[in-house]
Amino acid sequence: MNTRTISALPTHSGALLEQLPPEAHVWFTIPESIRDPGTLADCLAMLCEQERERYRRFHFPADRHRFLVSHALVRRVLSRYVDLPPADWTFLNSGHGRPEISNPGLPALRFNLTHTDGLAACVVTLASECGIDAERIVARHNPAGVAQRMFSASECEQMQRLSAREQLEYFFRRWTLREAYVKARGIGISFPTRKLQFAIDERENIQVQFADGIDDTGRHWQFRLLYPTPQHIVALALGLEDSTERRIVSREFSW
Repeated sequence: MNTRTISALPTHSGALLEQLPPEAHVWFTIPESIRDPGTLADCLAMLCEQERERYRRFHFPADRHRFLVSHALVRRVLSRYVDLPPADWTFLNSGHGRPEISNPGLPALRFNLTHTDGLAACVVTLASECGIDAERIVARHNPAGVAQRMFSASECEQMQRLSAREQLEYFFRRWTLREAYVKARGIGISFPTRKLQFAIDERENIQVQFADGIDDTGRHWQFRLLYPTPQHIVALALGLEDSTERRIVSREFSW
């Protein structure tokens, strides 16, 4: 996996936990590469009954497989930070389906999960909001039309001045950033994303502006784009307690 932002992470829980909160950790895996029957059986065994029921409801095997691997990824990743078996993690939904850890007496870990064709990713922080979204960069029908409904007027104008390939990259950068922000806040798809405007410079420093009526400010957020494979883009949204940005550390998860 060709991850741009990679750093060595220790594998024992105490050392990883000590690196938070000045850092945010992103873990990637390619679900389609996990095919060993024993590994998949272990993944299924660590899910709770509600997750297994959701797993069984998927009609297409590829969707079922992606769900299994990505949700097992969350459990195995969290067990890298706390000495708790993957099967023992419990979760509750904190509005609009955003999961939060519900085990009592543990450090205030926060996490968010995303998966798409060919990639699953999980971000972990300590006591701060976080959202992550991944997309496979593929041609899609009428991205400019989608942008008209989801992006600011200024962003739509900028997008229209680009070539077809540049339009696609522009679209996916701003689409994933919006999804990551909405997931971090746990506010659902009803949020008026046209009232967000992202500025991305040539070094991919990212600033966000909020239109009138949105009770938020860019000083509260850190955004980052990652490119774990040549076909994928991943966006992060991290809530900031004191305007101090976190170091983003990412790596491929070893099964």
